Amino acid sequence: MTTVHLDPPRLRRDDDYGHARMPRRASLPAPDRIERIAYGRFRNVYLYITEACQLRCEHCYMGERLDRALKLTLPQIRDTLATWRRMGGSKLTILGGEPTLHPNYVDAIRLGRQLGYEDVITTTNAQKPAARKFRQLEPEDFAYVQVSLDGGSAETHDRVRGADTFATALETTAELTGRGFDTRIICTVNQANKPDALKLLDIADEIGVSLVKFHVFSTIGVGHGNADMAIGPAEWVTFCDDLNGIAPAYRTRVWYQPTYARRDQMARYAAEGYQGCIGRTLDRISIFPDGRCYVCSYLFDTDLYFARMQDGQVVLNRGDNEFDLFTRPLVTSACGGCKASACQGGCPAEEIVMGGSSCAAEPDIVPVCRLWKSSAKPED
Repeated sequence: MTTVHLDPPRLRRDDDYGHARMPRRASLPAPDRIERIAYGRFRNVYLYITEACQLRCEHCYMGERLDRALKLTLPQIRDTLATWRRMGGSKLTILGGEPTLHPNYVDAIRLGRQLGYEDVITTTNAQKPAARKFRQLEPEDFAYVQVSLDGGSAETHDRVRGADTFATALETTAELTGRGFDTRIICTVNQANKPDALKLLDIADEIGVSLVKFHVFSTIGVGHGNADMAIGPAEWVTFCDDLNGIAPAYRTRVWYQPTYARRDQMARYAAEGYQGCIGRTLDRISIFPDGRCYVCSYLFDTDLYFARMQDGQVVLNRGDNEFDLFTRPLVTSACGGCKASACQGGCPAEEIVMGGSSCAAEPDIVPVCRLWKSSAKPED
């Protein structure tokens, strides 16, 4: 086993939402008019402090971990955060399961600031236990709070997340915005909620949410058993086109994960700074209570983890691992042939998870890293 010690990179302070981009114009801008994304090794740290959750959402990527329900102790949280801060971490996201169910959730949030993370973020289902924990915290404790709302109505959201969860989540969201928290909505779009997902923009404007982010259902975790909820590549590209068309009419900022793109869109993404597979940049790391550390969230169901936390140290996985998987596109594309050079070799994880590349099945589609995000409306 080899222990890794890395010096932190130089960082640029901005709100670029992690592995993301925010073009300032609606139309394709010239390269000198683009805010190019800043990358930094392990800059984004995603810490899963607990796998426990009171919900069983039909798309949850945590899968069997929800029943395992492992959680970190407070000393483990402290050691892990300190280690990845030394490794270059700057933006910290505290996750679960439902992170607010952890008995030391409030302490974990405050530890992030104490250890020097510039931004501390959390994602929550915003049910009653979460509301109680947030009442112990202040807006200054977070860069922002992300609330999962999976549909623009109780009918669609509750179908995915469980009865009466929409009303409670909406009440908690309104309470947070009312107290001055920078509150954002995340929606996983699937066949159940696609018809009214865009209604979330009306809700966001009404209650003062600062940003809505849409991403596409993935057949990982619980999603393996709900393949009928999946949205195909061409269907998702059309949804994103519709989103880009209506977003400028709203005050709330709107982001989305392209995930798939038409070949004629790739020049725009390349100009914005798209660097292909996240394995190229090592911009983020996700750490689970069992110590496993993944670079790519699409591989959470596999044993291809990058490293493991052991006694507060980062120990590289010397068996088959995701780093080996990521290096292959540097030599050859994941699908065996190149449609668009800007895709940077495609998504190697698709071969593992889906059994083939999306661009092989769709003549005009190329894969975009699932962690890459775009703005659906220009900044003012």
